[in-house]
Amino acid sequence: MSDLNDNLRSIVRTLKGYVDKGALDGSAVGMEEPEHFSYFPKFRKPLNFFKSFKGKFVAVDCSTKPLMRGNRFGVYLLRVAYASVDPSEKENPVMWGTSPLQERSYAAIGDEISRKHQLERLRFEYESELAETLLLQLDLSDYLLLDGASYFGRPEDRRFALALYEKARKRNLNFLTISKNSPSLVDEKGRDLISQIAVGMPTATACVYHPIKELKADPHKNRFGDGSLVKLNSESFRVFRCDIMDYLAEGNIVQLLSPLTSISGDPRCLGYPVALYLAHDFAKVSSDAKLLYCRDLLEKALANEGLLDSLKMEEALSNFRSELYGLRYPWELEEYKLV
Repeated sequence: MSDLNDNLRSIVRTLKGYVDKGALDGSAVGMEEPEHFSYFPKFRKPLNFFKSFKGKFVAVDCSTKPLMRGNRFGVYLLRVAYASVDPSEKENPVMWGTSPLQERSYAAIGDEISRKHQLERLRFEYESELAETLLLQLDLSDYLLLDGASYFGRPEDRRFALALYEKARKRNLNFLTISKNSPSLVDEKGRDLISQIAVGMPTATACVYHPIKELKADPHKNRFGDGSLVKLNSESFRVFRCDIMDYLAEGNIVQLLSPLTSISGDPRCLGYPVALYLAHDFAKVSSDAKLLYCRDLLEKALANEGLLDSLKMEEALSNFRSELYGLRYPWELEEYKLV
């Protein structure tokens, strides 16, 4: 028991140091350098609550499932989907549709990090292409929402397509990118920025924190939107990064963002725009029968070329740990291990 107490005291000391002093050393997330921010509460503004809104919120997302995976290769099924939510429609507020881009298979060669970057580039590419086809369906009162930050161009850096931004700008469309999580944003002490700000945000209202001078639109960095932080439901503690395209950022930010409150009250994702949740849900391939069918087609194609035995051998040898946990297929893994 003494050893356990000593261990807990050590953990408490470590976490107290993080809360009080931050984590400036070793605070980089993945391969990205963290951005450090100063917080000024005077830039926080309350949003107006909209029970309904006459306009559509169209969101696009892309999912990935591995069909076969070894240490140095992977084959994946990608599905891109969109959801359109009109809060003023009481009977059929949600619409979605098929697309030529709906499903594609892709083989990636390289280690886990290399394959992750390849898949990220593909997801951004497919989302951008589908979003472009949807632009013509949008009126000036409608919104286009994407999951991520407002980086466009340079596909080697995993960005949305610049053509998508340019077409939306020409029509002056309400175009926002909203990130589920932004781990690279840290405060001046190296602590998670969003959680630090969320603690100080009023619980009884929705609000926006803008401008963030360190997150101003900067075409030289391929960032074409101003970063803001939004709390979209008074009953939720959740705060999200919301990037506002530069051609909209000089306008009335409260007026621009307040309609999002009309689609951020769904209990399945309280505080998060339900259109983005539904696009994510529609894009998921959760049917084992579907995945088994795709796997079977893949194995037959590989067998016809005399490749199946070699690749299955690598897959079996590299996934023994998963086998110990009773997992037979790569799509049964936790999401963070899907590559």
